[in-house]
Amino acid sequence: AKRQIQLTVAEGVTANDVDKEDDKWSKRILERQKLIGRDPLGIRPDTFDITNIKDRAVNVLQGFIEDIEEEIQDVEAERPMESTRKKKKDKYAYSAEQLISLEAQKEALENILHGDMSDGGEAKRPGAENLSLLPSDANFDSLMFLTLLHRNASYEELQASIEKLENKTDNQTQRIQNLIRENFELFIRCADGIDLFSEKAGRSKQTGPGVNDWLDRLDSLAQSTSDNAKKSFKPLLDNTNEVRKVQSALAVLQRVGPLLQVPNLMRQHIENGRFSAAVSEYRRAIAIDDNNKIQLLSHVKLKAAEAARDARIDLETRLANPSLPVHTVLDSIKSLSELIELDIPPAVDNQASPPKTSSNEQFELLEVGKYLVGGVTVDVRAYPPSLACLLLQAAHFAKLVKEAVEQTETTANRIFGGESLAAVTEEDDDYIFEEERNISSNRSTDTRSSDKRERIRWKYDVLESRVLAAIRVVAIASSWLPRLWRIAEAARQAEMRLAARAIRRKIQGREVQNEYNDMTAFEVFITNICPSITLLVEHSAFCALGYSEESHETRPTYGMKDTDERLQKIISSPLPAVQSSRCATELARLADVVQSVANSALSLRPSENDYDFGPSKISKTSHFQRGAAMESTLEKISLLMEETVVVIERRKCIFACDQCMRSCSMRASGSGVFDGNAVVSCVQKLSEELTRPEHCADEIEKSCELIVRRSCEGLASYVKDRGDTARLRAVSECASALNESIVHVVREVSHLTNAQCANMEEALVDDVMALENQMFDEFLESIRQNMSTYTKFGPMMVTDDEDEFVAEKQRSEAQFPAHLSASLLAIVRCRAQVERTLGLNTIRKCQAPSTYQFLALSTASDSVVDGVCYEMSQRLPRMRGYQADQYLTELQFLINTLKKFLSDDVKAAAENCKNKLLSKLGGYGQGPDGLGAIERLERLGRVYVMCLCE
Repeated sequence: AKRQIQLTVAEGVTANDVDKEDDKWSKRILERQKLIGRDPLGIRPDTFDITNIKDRAVNVLQGFIEDIEEEIQDVEAERPMESTRKKKKDKYAYSAEQLISLEAQKEALENILHGDMSDGGEAKRPGAENLSLLPSDANFDSLMFLTLLHRNASYEELQASIEKLENKTDNQTQRIQNLIRENFELFIRCADGIDLFSEKAGRSKQTGPGVNDWLDRLDSLAQSTSDNAKKSFKPLLDNTNEVRKVQSALAVLQRVGPLLQVPNLMRQHIENGRFSAAVSEYRRAIAIDDNNKIQLLSHVKLKAAEAARDARIDLETRLANPSLPVHTVLDSIKSLSELIELDIPPAVDNQASPPKTSSNEQFELLEVGKYLVGGVTVDVRAYPPSLACLLLQAAHFAKLVKEAVEQTETTANRIFGGESLAAVTEEDDDYIFEEERNISSNRSTDTRSSDKRERIRWKYDVLESRVLAAIRVVAIASSWLPRLWRIAEAARQAEMRLAARAIRRKIQGREVQNEYNDMTAFEVFITNICPSITLLVEHSAFCALGYSEESHETRPTYGMKDTDERLQKIISSPLPAVQSSRCATELARLADVVQSVANSALSLRPSENDYDFGPSKISKTSHFQRGAAMESTLEKISLLMEETVVVIERRKCIFACDQCMRSCSMRASGSGVFDGNAVVSCVQKLSEELTRPEHCADEIEKSCELIVRRSCEGLASYVKDRGDTARLRAVSECASALNESIVHVVREVSHLTNAQCANMEEALVDDVMALENQMFDEFLESIRQNMSTYTKFGPMMVTDDEDEFVAEKQRSEAQFPAHLSASLLAIVRCRAQVERTLGLNTIRKCQAPSTYQFLALSTASDSVVDGVCYEMSQRLPRMRGYQADQYLTELQFLINTLKKFLSDDVKAAAENCKNKLLSKLGGYGQGPDGLGAIERLERLGRVYVMCLCE
């Protein structure tokens, strides 16, 4: 401290400078501690500190051991009994291996925690409490370090970390060597100077020798130094020369290193499925000259050729694999084509590797390049890669279609044998979705609720299995036909490239050679794929439509030989409404796929260049004839699929309309409602679901007519044994249908069928109008009958008193006539009834612009006036003058009140009746007294006048 103070005072350094130096020193210490606490392998992030785990290493190890013990207990608890494990081997196959692994981990952790013990009980290595995690400590243990910090690290991470550590160590040693090499002369001079000054300092007290002696000594010292240096540094110099030679050799190897790594890189790319990268690497290897004198490069080229042959075998196996995605298959075709173009040398007998055997159950590798798929053998190397792939995938497709047909027949036989549909479909999960399986299981469960249904449960299950078979077939077509088309398109592109290459060779005068069989993608598509498509379409049509010997719409694909007659009937019978609707949707999707593929397949037909300049010798005439026959095959498939979809959609339309008809008929007969909205909704639903509505125009038209006719019959049944209110309700429903529902139905049907149902509106209107006329005419006839009862006159009051005063008094005290009151009240009630049911301004379509209310009031008014005139005519012979005067006044009041509702005939009859009454009075009118009487009646019956004159 004193020395520090003296230095600071002597040098003029202040206390603040000392504090700054201390701060810098403390920061350096902290940084050093952080560096010590970091993960030397670089796997953990820089923020991770090893010192935080150092003090609790024992607790962490104990926690690891406890976790493994709990996991062991869980595994032991989940292990089933021996009999159960045999049945469910796929679920518990690896329980024993997992348990052994966990117990080994536990034992290793316990050894780290407590230390390894020798046979004598002495510890070979200390326990975890005596070991450290810091690499800078003397008791550092690498095993505990990796266990605690990098227990879950992958092998690749650890390998990369080790390489980083080796690079750091090599770099540090290299820096030290470079430092010595660059400053070697300076080190020698410093060593000589130190020795010289040390010797001079030891002899400074004595009298020194002369200059010559010093020079001699220096010469001898230099000579000895040189000799010693040669002896001492000769190994170093030799090593330096060796290092330079090695560096020169490494530089050469670095230049050719990528070539030397080609075989290894190719193997890695092949194992990882990167065949395009392997082909690129092989292109670099074939650049090596065959006549080069470097044996290492020749060996590299040989190994690269072996890897290329293995890659070709793997690529050919990929072409035969049906489970690979189509883009992967296309990439494999491209890589294989490029590899073949590179002209891989054949293997020598002693270098040929044994052929690889395929473990795929879907195909079998007979020998190199030959595969067996579904009984069809394909030699991949006899065709171009794309065409060979098309042949292999077509064989897989044919195999799947046959298996689907066989599976459908097997399912039907098993269900007929007593098994349930749920038990049968449990084993078939390739193309059946979980929803369909739930439907089948629910159906089988529901059928057990009744003994009768239990006996016929197999019928429902067979029908449901047909639906599932159709769904399975559509799933196969949807996934495979686009896949085959893309492969066929790639094959067609390859044919075009070969034709273009042949044209160039012929132009250049070179010979055109064909090393493959004369077959095109179009031929493969027609001969190998179209039969399977035809079987697929026929099978789907048979499952969805059934079979009838009279119609010949479909061909049976299964169940017609060696099958019970009852099962044959169920298999060949049409499906019910619900199943037909489900099949219609699936078949429409299948038709779109088949039609799209059929139209696209025409583009695979070879062009004239393929005949004139192609590598294969093809007869143009014969090939065009075959092409025409092939196109007719595609047209037959498309036509069959189109007919199937049209038939199933017609059935779907009929079933939907039949259900709507029953609903509308029940509602009309039960509630008196013409449900036109249900018809519109049915048509709208069909427009959403039908894909070919123009072919179902007749069925839709007839179904709509039948729905309306049944609804009218239901309304007629509803009105039967009911009164005028029911008739008016039926008339109201008919009027609403004529003005709204029928219009909407015709509009929706016209939009759905592209205006093909021109006569439907007339038929619908005629049916509704017929019912409306019947109901309204019955209502009007009921009005006429009822009004005749209200116009009956009371008894005539006969008196001999002709005193005018008495007569005037009787007239002043008289009340409103009862027959007029009853008649007018009946008319008002009729008006209210019609207005409440039909509305005030509802126009009758057949008598426009007259409203229903006006027609009803007109009929009621005519009936009242006609009845009153009849009663007066009957009493005219017995009538006296004052009575005729009274009746004339009442008749004139009635005519004035109802004049806007009376017809011309009734008005004429009323005038005739008035004339008769006037003749009874002697031919003279009533005069002012008659007007007063009419005013008195209007005053007494003003309520009726107000109701009828609004």
